[in-house]
Amino acid sequence: MTEFLNFQCDCGAVTGKVASQGAFFRNRVVCYCDDCQAFVNHLGHEKSLNSYGGTDVFQVSASQVSITSGQEHLKCMKITAKGVHRWYASCCNAPIGNTINAKWPLVGFISTCIVEDLEKTVGPIKGSVFCKFANQPIPNEVKGPWSHKRIVATMLLKLVVWRILGKGAPNPFYAAGKAISKPYCIANEAGD
Repeated sequence: MTEFLNFQCDCGAVTGKVASQGAFFRNRVVCYCDDCQAFVNHLGHEKSLNSYGGTDVFQVSASQVSITSGQEHLKCMKITAKGVHRWYASCCNAPIGNTINAKWPLVGFISTCIVEDLEKTVGPIKGSVFCKFANQPIPNEVKGPWSHKRIVATMLLKLVVWRILGKGAPNPFYAAGKAISKPYCIANEAGD
């Protein structure tokens, strides 16, 4: 029997499920990159950041994800022209997650949209990435046990295996190789 985690936007219009397929098909990290910070700040959703400016991200393969309602409210933005796709619910400006593109089988959910307590269902974070962008020094006990290099190496391995296993399809964020919502770039809004 497959177990599921549920996700939803703040107002509940966008809902979905993430199938649990074991530890190899998930990852949990805190990302401190300036793009993750810009994403949630642009949406006015600062509650998605921890006190050091990090975003708790729950990563799974795309085939584990299904949208159960509100797909029409999913919108896509990029921070820079070549940046990752960042998905949010336009009904309430709640961040949902990140994808690379249709070719890569990764969905990184912003933990604030996961209904269940990730600490209890998935376990603690593995570690932190892009700590140089934190808004203040991060204590080692907050960073988690894995180094940036170990997290990146582990995720690259998982991505390759997930791609070989066909875990990129179905992907509810893409149809016929294109994002279901045309990505717009916020750097263009700023005149960059």
